[in-house]
Amino acid sequence: MELKVEKTFKLEEAVCNHGFFMMAPNTWISGTKTLVRPLRLPDNNSIIVSITQHFPTFISVSVQDQDRLILLSEQQYILDQVKRMLRLCDEEEEAIKSFHRLHTDASKKGFGRLFRNPTLFEDVVKSMLLCGCRFKDSLEMAEKLCRVNPKRKRGRRAGKEWQWNFPNAEEVSGFDRNKLKKMLGYRGDNILDLAVDVTTGKINLDSYSRYMNGDDLYKELIKIKGIGDFVSCNILMCIGFYHRIPVDSETLRHMLQIHRRRCVDKNKNALIKDIYDKYAPFQTLSYWFEILEYYETKLGKLSLLEKGDYKKVSGSFIDRSNSVEI
Repeated sequence: MELKVEKTFKLEEAVCNHGFFMMAPNTWISGTKTLVRPLRLPDNNSIIVSITQHFPTFISVSVQDQDRLILLSEQQYILDQVKRMLRLCDEEEEAIKSFHRLHTDASKKGFGRLFRNPTLFEDVVKSMLLCGCRFKDSLEMAEKLCRVNPKRKRGRRAGKEWQWNFPNAEEVSGFDRNKLKKMLGYRGDNILDLAVDVTTGKINLDSYSRYMNGDDLYKELIKIKGIGDFVSCNILMCIGFYHRIPVDSETLRHMLQIHRRRCVDKNKNALIKDIYDKYAPFQTLSYWFEILEYYETKLGKLSLLEKGDYKKVSGSFIDRSNSVEI
């Protein structure tokens, strides 16, 4: 299977720019510049696919564990998930071009395509896993969620190990609440409640992509249990609204270290507005461009990191490192 892309598209840059690409079940193979992970078929079973760029204008999507013929309808289902992850759609292409007209440094480096997951549910849950903890803990919780599914058919063998898919809302809604709370802490309750609401139709994630105004969607998101400001803004970013920056401890550190301005709850909104509103409506893209630059200045290209080093992709971890001057 193939997808046509712009001449300026580079898979490595489209994938290795956000913490999501490091979280299970995503696997980036630096040697071949290949993204490997399970994706869903229409019947809800999972298959392992590898995504690579052999030619400048084509993305190749290969099924690794193909034990039967993949139908055309199934191929399109797979490709739609890949397009979502890599933001291969007209709306995103226009947004990137508009952002590049405002931000010449990002344009020169081809930055503007933040990686996301094949489904919004996975985006939402992983955003909840990123909130209020060390990145190391976020990585571990994502791995546990992939492995907790008791249905072996949801995983497929990748090399010598089973590679499990990220559970969907229906699967999570069937998990044991106490087991989930033991794995994820308070997040377990919130994620289970979210999954139940999505499965029963109380929450319609598909409707979120139809919102024309990001602030209206924000007001809906903030009402959901376990989804505060940071998670809501991260979800907006995943959908394609970039005007609300997800603020956490990394943001406060960044404001002080890079912009030399102390950021606290009282002044954070005014400070962020003063620095990033010149890039409106792409404030999150300009902010994340700076964050990515900081990480790669300290750690090298994220695409070249070993999996065991992913926990280092955190300002607090870098600050504690003896090899970094603060």
